[in-house]
Amino acid sequence: MPRTVMELLKTLPRTNCGACGQATCLAFATQVIKEGEDMSRCPYLTEAALALAGEIKAQQAKGLGRRRESIAIALEALQEKVAPLDLADLAEGVGASYGEMDGCPYVDLDYFGHRLRVFKDKVCYPEGVEANPWDAILLYNYLASQGKTGPTGTWITFQSLPNSVSKTKTLKRLEKELAAHFAGKQRDLERAAARLGGQPVKVAEDADLQVIFRPLPKVPVLLLFWEADTEEDFPAQVHFLFDGKVSEFLDLESLLFLVEQLADRLMAA
Repeated sequence: MPRTVMELLKTLPRTNCGACGQATCLAFATQVIKEGEDMSRCPYLTEAALALAGEIKAQQAKGLGRRRESIAIALEALQEKVAPLDLADLAEGVGASYGEMDGCPYVDLDYFGHRLRVFKDKVCYPEGVEANPWDAILLYNYLASQGKTGPTGTWITFQSLPNSVSKTKTLKRLEKELAAHFAGKQRDLERAAARLGGQPVKVAEDADLQVIFRPLPKVPVLLLFWEADTEEDFPAQVHFLFDGKVSEFLDLESLLFLVEQLADRLMAA
């Protein structure tokens, strides 16, 4: 069973300090469980709350416990945005192939190595692949971009994207979690990256491991990993870089979701 608002609230400080941006701890717990707010926005999480963090993050990724209308409204809005588009016309620009089934247009699209069939009103997964309700939102955002340019080969930081300041903390958290998971285990990261189709490259001079992933056809992601150096008291570090044209294909929230999916898959591989 997914964790509830009250279960999370019992583990919070309940001081109503407002540091998280919410007026009360109850409001914060509601935002986390019902709206997918990042638990790390509370700077005073108790040990009990931290113990729940991984479980709650997993249920957020699956859409469990959230207000169904929140997901449904977002998805419906994007489907309405995609509805008037000519999938045959945009398919090539987003790296997809076009087809029709019983008169209904669709595109076949590679997503983290799986070939998904995206209709204007649903996303079909290959047998054995678990559906994630947030995948559909990401994929419809990608199609709605109607991107036509190819990757530039120029890598940029997330922080360099317009209006990214408020969301940079989330990316740093993802990078820190991934670095901690693979600290002292570079070979494990190399094997996990290979299983996800990552291609080793040499872009930065000093990074110990550099891998390009292509979770979506026109959205390459570059992972840079520096192994920990205990003698120099240097912790393991991870940084993600993106193609210079990434904003033509995904908005900031979709891009963060994509990175989170990549990080989770690497740690699970």
